[in-house]
Amino acid sequence: MVYFPSCNFTKASPEAARRIREYMAERMEVAGCCRVDALAYPKGSEAVYFCQACRETLEKRAPEDLRCRNLFEVLVEDPGFPWPDYSGLTATVQDCWRDREHPEIFDAVRAALGKMGVRVIEMEENRERTTFCGNLHIEPVKKENVALAGRYREAGLWTAPEEVQIALMREHAEKYPCETVVAYCNRCKAGAAMGGAKAVHLLELATGTWG
Repeated sequence: MVYFPSCNFTKASPEAARRIREYMAERMEVAGCCRVDALAYPKGSEAVYFCQACRETLEKRAPEDLRCRNLFEVLVEDPGFPWPDYSGLTATVQDCWRDREHPEIFDAVRAALGKMGVRVIEMEENRERTTFCGNLHIEPVKKENVALAGRYREAGLWTAPEEVQIALMREHAEKYPCETVVAYCNRCKAGAAMGGAKAVHLLELATGTWG
């Protein structure tokens, strides 16, 4: 097994990234950046990741050498992982559009929250019905935002002016039934926060670095 940290998560949440890296390093090899790592691993090795961009990169770089598995699947099966206690916290899960074909991740995320005592109130667009990945992908409903998104569909929503991105993210944030929104994707967390939600990454919860 080889653990692939997320460069973007490390920049956004350095303390959480450090704690999970140290924990994983005691159990398996830790790789460098997924884009430049030498990938000198035995064929059939399991790549443990939690960033959707890392998974996409690894699947393209070494589709036959590495089998990708989500970090949260590994953690919920680990009897020794020190889950913090957030009993009393109620939150919404922001599922990622890039995981719509990975139901095992949806299950693992909710299992992880359950181990921490978090009560989840689901939004209607959850699991495979999600249309959200921050400024990477969103399907707006409001007519004015449909027009805004359409202008940047080919170039990418991340190239849109900040005010356009904020308008799209705020529309989406109106769908959240809870103040606190748990994401497990870097773009999803950033997008939810841009929309005004109290967003937290699941790894920040799991490592006890939130709050």
